[in-house]
Amino acid sequence: MLAATETSRVAGVTWTVGAEDSVSVEETGPEWKDPPVLVVAGRRSAVLLAVPAGPEEWSACVTFLLRLRDGAGELAEMLAGRVADPGGRDECR
Repeated sequence: MLAATETSRVAGVTWTVGAEDSVSVEETGPEWKDPPVLVVAGRRSAVLLAVPAGPEEWSACVTFLLRLRDGAGELAEMLAGRVADPGGRDECR
């Protein structure tokens, strides 16, 4: 479920993850220069993470996607720990 939020100068969207939500990479065209997109899809909505059009910007995008992957992994570990030990404390890195 998506909910629009706005704090000070930054507008944002909050997605509450559901068990049936999916994540996929989709092609946008037949050429190598047509960058794929990352799709997070739920029952009622979807979010597309689009790659910059210019290949000269792809390195910065790769850096961001790796940070996103690492953050998602850290969140997954934290949640798994809380499920395994509901009264425990999160481990700080």
